[in-house]
Amino acid sequence: MKIVFLFNEYSLHNHIITSTIQALPGHQFVIIKVPMVLKGSNRMESGRKILPQLSARFIFEKIYEFLLLTYITWCPKILPFGAAFRRLRWIAKRHNVKFFRTHSITQPATLDFLRHEQPDVIITLMHQIVKGELLGIAKKGIINIHPGLLPQFRGIQPYFWALSEGAQMTGASLHFIEDEGVDTGALLAQIAFPIPEKTSVSLLYYLTARAAGELLPSMLKLLDENNVDVKPQMATEGHYYRFPDQAAFNRLWARGHSLIRAKDIFAIILGRYDHFKAEQIHLQIKK
Repeated sequence: MKIVFLFNEYSLHNHIITSTIQALPGHQFVIIKVPMVLKGSNRMESGRKILPQLSARFIFEKIYEFLLLTYITWCPKILPFGAAFRRLRWIAKRHNVKFFRTHSITQPATLDFLRHEQPDVIITLMHQIVKGELLGIAKKGIINIHPGLLPQFRGIQPYFWALSEGAQMTGASLHFIEDEGVDTGALLAQIAFPIPEKTSVSLLYYLTARAAGELLPSMLKLLDENNVDVKPQMATEGHYYRFPDQAAFNRLWARGHSLIRAKDIFAIILGRYDHFKAEQIHLQIKK
């Protein structure tokens, strides 16, 4: 089976690709790097859309997160640990898989590349919305990794909203992308775990990505065997969340959480969470 990853470059989730490649020997893989922009717009347009919706404190801490992760990304190059922070291009080179970089998933060059690769399945974890011709390219479909539990937490940054809204559990959902809707496709599998007390958004996202990396290979094996079923989502269930406003950020802090902690990032680098396992797994297996 040929599997194409459409991923944003982000240190806290790149390891999903590594764990999947290692768990599925004998399969073919392709990595496509997609920029962190909205709906195919450029970075300036995305900034103009997003920034007015965000609190000053949120913006400040995201800048801090960016600087911290940029610095730590260099650690694997000079230290014998920090594999969680490998770049997508490095992962492709390390595992000898094809690497392609695009500015937009809808541009002709990207679509031509995907048609030429003839993927069985496309795995997405990015900010751009899949639409148009891309929807019909993969033989078995397009699967999105949603870093939250569906349908309860649809939309943007569900891991943030899980903390802000006081949820007791979080996790990852794998669902088909069937149209141009956001987080609406049929569910294939979910994995869940209890939210740690006084955690940071960055650490929770990393743990969610680890849970997704644990779940994805199992689901892909079933998909390859045509032994996976789906569970349709009801449009009336759950809630769609947008970018956090000041009130949401205040709730996050009031519950004892934070956006990012340097000690959490260094704990990830040092391997403190290498043996983290989510507790609940649900796969839609055919009977």
